[in-house]
Amino acid sequence: MARLQRQIVETMTQSRGLKMTPQRRAIIDYLQSAHDHPTADEVLQMVNRKFPMTSRATVYNTLNWLKQEGMVKEVFEAGCVRYDPNTEHHHHFVCRKCGKVEDVERNVIGKVKICSLPESQKVEVFEVTLRGLCANCQKKR
Repeated sequence: MARLQRQIVETMTQSRGLKMTPQRRAIIDYLQSAHDHPTADEVLQMVNRKFPMTSRATVYNTLNWLKQEGMVKEVFEAGCVRYDPNTEHHHHFVCRKCGKVEDVERNVIGKVKICSLPESQKVEVFEVTLRGLCANCQKKR
């Protein structure tokens, strides 16, 4: 699984003349360990626990930079943008009750045949979003 790695980010940051601030490091460390596809606000909340003066701009700028460099992916779910540090091709499961977003490895989904699209677009990659109840919410029933 291709996940965000702090050492690679630090090297890229230095090569572009950027500073690896403690706040940027905290953002990267949090994303590295996150498996819940956090929103920018969730990243800000977690980083502010350690660095209370971290600005919203720092979080958004860092997330945008990581996205542009291909080190995180955006996942659009329920009207908000979530950040996924797993950049390998995979699918997602979304719990309809708690909203949790989980990775689903691509080999779990059987072979999918894509029909031709109306304007002859060429499909290069696709993602499937499965919806239902996560294990936690099933236990609560």
